[in-house]
Amino acid sequence: MSLRAGATALGVFALAFLAAGAGGLPLPPVLALGGIIAFPAALLAGAFRRQVPWELLAVAAFVLWVGASALWSDYDRPDTIVKFLIGAPLYAAFAAACFQIEGPWRARAEAAFLFCAFALALLLLSEALTGGALLTAFKTAVEGYPPGDQHTINLVNRSLGHAAAPLVLMAGPAAALAWREGGPVVGVALLALAALAAFAFNTHVNVLALILALAAAGAALWRPRAAVAGLFGTLASLFVVLPVIMPALVAAVPAGLRAALPMSWEWRLKIWDFTSERLREKLWTGWGFDASRVLEGEAQLRGQTIELLSLHPHNAPLQIWLETGAVGALLLAFALVLIGGRIGGARRLTRLQAASVAWIAAAFTGLILAGYGVWQEWLLASLALAAAGLGFLGSRKEAGQ
Repeated sequence: MSLRAGATALGVFALAFLAAGAGGLPLPPVLALGGIIAFPAALLAGAFRRQVPWELLAVAAFVLWVGASALWSDYDRPDTIVKFLIGAPLYAAFAAACFQIEGPWRARAEAAFLFCAFALALLLLSEALTGGALLTAFKTAVEGYPPGDQHTINLVNRSLGHAAAPLVLMAGPAAALAWREGGPVVGVALLALAALAAFAFNTHVNVLALILALAAAGAALWRPRAAVAGLFGTLASLFVVLPVIMPALVAAVPAGLRAALPMSWEWRLKIWDFTSERLREKLWTGWGFDASRVLEGEAQLRGQTIELLSLHPHNAPLQIWLETGAVGALLLAFALVLIGGRIGGARRLTRLQAASVAWIAAAFTGLILAGYGVWQEWLLASLALAAAGLGFLGSRKEAGQ
């Protein structure tokens, strides 16, 4: 298993930094192929032999409910739910396979994971210092966008902002791995590069993800088990409670503060208020998978006509409840509680592992709490790419064991 999984990991990590640097869209096929080649059938079978993996069954129940919700969705592109139902398990399969790598292949995979993180960090550093010169050249020379046009500049910044998201997710476990191997300066340097990428490219949600990740990882270093269990419990509560209280939270924002916010954030407040009203119309079952794309509404904002729900609500708890209803939200919350309890209660959990888990969970929460859609394939693949690094932070076995 180590040979197949290790060789696959080397290939995936070698390609992943290029796929992520291109805006993340090529990441899903890379991770999916890795999941197919290195599918950890023995690990999955072993989990059921030892004891019932209730957290895995809870996740499966949520995924199946999400799939079922496509049956009553008005969104008429069935390929999106197919991509989710096939892609998400394959991304997770690749991450799980990395936990089985041992011996010399594990050392090689660790080096490849660090290479992936640093190569992506240095690529984004170069783009930040040059104003996105590399991607701009591609956009203008290959895709035909006009050079110097504001639309072109916005596209470049958006793509590079997407590219920074997987770096923020990977930075925690990669820095922990470097620290464990005796390179604390290397780990700190990677975190600094991730912070620079988060603040560059005018993507505020990456900054939020970084701040939440730093806070959660710090808490986990102090109290590993309690912090991990508490973090997942808090996330579970968010998916249940936040959609219920969101109208009151939006209404409580003073008019003066609204006016001082960037337009994109005031726009989000209007989207969240509109979404909160629509989810009450189909409270238990929701409107169906990806129905956010067809629920229409308009409003006036600072003299402009805006769409209130063009693609998704830019808030994961609202999107989960809007599209899969209270049933989906409760299933996900239950799964998160079980996952947090399983990780927090693991016998061999180390501080670095706990801090890395907390980093990834908090960073991903920041990304989907005020920015990206929860079903976006590139973001789910980015999550699996970062989670793969957790497999290298456990205790080693000698080659041949």
